[in-house]
Amino acid sequence: MASEEICSDCGMRAAPGQPNCAALRDALLARDFEQPLRYWKHHRLAVDAYCVQHSPYVKSFKSLAAHLCGLCIAFEHNNDAKKLEQLQLWLSTNPKLLKPELPVFRGHLTIADVSGIEDPVLYGQAVEAWARAAWEAYSKLQPAAREWLAMSAGRPATRK
Repeated sequence: MASEEICSDCGMRAAPGQPNCAALRDALLARDFEQPLRYWKHHRLAVDAYCVQHSPYVKSFKSLAAHLCGLCIAFEHNNDAKKLEQLQLWLSTNPKLLKPELPVFRGHLTIADVSGIEDPVLYGQAVEAWARAAWEAYSKLQPAAREWLAMSAGRPATRK
């Protein structure tokens, strides 16, 4: 008898025959692209949440900074498009910074908690809760994310 599959990164449990994290991610991305008017609004937040919960997507400083700062911009800067652009431009210069250790626990919610929600409003609320759980799991790295955002804007970091 097959046993459940447990993701070593996010801890999601998939019963035998049920989709794992990667399959749920693929389905979520496909739906975002197939129905952008309904779901695209939450695409970046969902991608950032998934990525910070899965080591292969935050292997380098650059990838960690992109996704962790994406969450910071979402929650602390009201999705400021200018800050996102500044971050992307700064990261394109390949800053030579060391990647800090990732937390072992990466949030009490996973992609399983947003999968299958058809209503765009409820889906958006679920994605926000999932992303916030991931952001909170990175509480020790939040000051670093704020500092990286300040560096991307070419100014000293402000402490929160």
